[in-house]
Amino acid sequence: MVTRRDFLRGGLLLISAGLAAPAFLAKTGLATPLPGAARTRASRSILVVVQLSGGNDGLNTVVPYADPLYTQLRPQLAVSPAEVLPLDAALGLHPALAPLKARYDAGQLAIVTGVGYPNPDRSHFRAMDIWQTAEPAAYARSGWLGRYLASCACEGQAIAPAVSVTQALPRAFWTESLFVPALTDLGAYRVQTDPRWPADRPAKLQALRELEARHEALRPYAEFLGQQALNALASAEALQRVAGGWATPVEYPATPFARSLRLVGQLIAGDLGARLYYVQLGGFDTHANQKNTHARLLETLAGGLEAFQQDLEAMGRADEVLVMTFSEFGRRVRENGSQGTDHGTAEPMFLLSAALRGGIYGQQPPLDDLDNGDLRYQVDFRTVYATLLERWLGAAVEPVLGASYPLLDFLPG
Repeated sequence: MVTRRDFLRGGLLLISAGLAAPAFLAKTGLATPLPGAARTRASRSILVVVQLSGGNDGLNTVVPYADPLYTQLRPQLAVSPAEVLPLDAALGLHPALAPLKARYDAGQLAIVTGVGYPNPDRSHFRAMDIWQTAEPAAYARSGWLGRYLASCACEGQAIAPAVSVTQALPRAFWTESLFVPALTDLGAYRVQTDPRWPADRPAKLQALRELEARHEALRPYAEFLGQQALNALASAEALQRVAGGWATPVEYPATPFARSLRLVGQLIAGDLGARLYYVQLGGFDTHANQKNTHARLLETLAGGLEAFQQDLEAMGRADEVLVMTFSEFGRRVRENGSQGTDHGTAEPMFLLSAALRGGIYGQQPPLDDLDNGDLRYQVDFRTVYATLLERWLGAAVEPVLGASYPLLDFLPG
């Protein structure tokens, strides 16, 4: 077991080179390695995961506008039938999601309704942990995407087989088999040397490479740290090379979320080789004054995703990229006394791509059959993960999720 002392001791290898350890290296997670996972075929399919942090209110995202119980239980917060963007005779989208409605009409948006898992947890931290590890019954050290990375041949295909455009590496990527960088800005993603002596930078980087390649003294921990440091250096150099490679014709909204997606588009256009990307949009914990806040958040989500999709179309990659959204839980059915909603259970998930079969999948949880005031989930979230693993990423499901799950038809078999 790698202890904190061992890890810090190994970190002296970086400090001894006269350089500060890159921040992204400290964010790399350690996890239990996946034994005996089968290798799968190479593919150009890319998955972009969008985390909606805080617990998105699914009922006001995909609205059961035809059900009279909806407005009875939410007299202040219900989206009126006149404002809803109808998907069918029962469900519609929040009006702030107009760009996604257009994608739905074009057959490029799949909506999975009523997604959850048995015995749901309403703690932000535990619920997010469950979604990121795909393990509701126990605490897992590795993330579901980390296990996928460990089970595929990704290390031979790219310097960075995955990139998280976040401040810290999400638990979903935790694995000790591969290095996954976390960054929010390409310009800052580099080993910082003293700017007063720019001519010394190549020599210092070379010294660091040579030092990290010598890890006999502190085996096995220094071997791991040394290799991860070398991977970090290599990925930093590769990312700098693609930094100016794509001048998008698309004007992205001026939001941090849209800037994150623009960066993902830049990396995809630069052919970095990454199969997975991860971005976040926070603020969905709407206990009070939800109506305007939630509308603004959904507008930010839809605007960013629409610009990203246009960007992919401009570079001719729209059929190679699939976006999946999720939140740690939905909200309670009945609004609270602060014109908001509290932590709940089941939620809808969006899947966006030019390569999928659009439509509504799953079943909207009935409002007349609640579980102590909460929606009863209809689709296990691991069913969505399994579909993406097998039909999009070309991976075996059981080594990643620990069991098999029925697949959904938003991707062809």
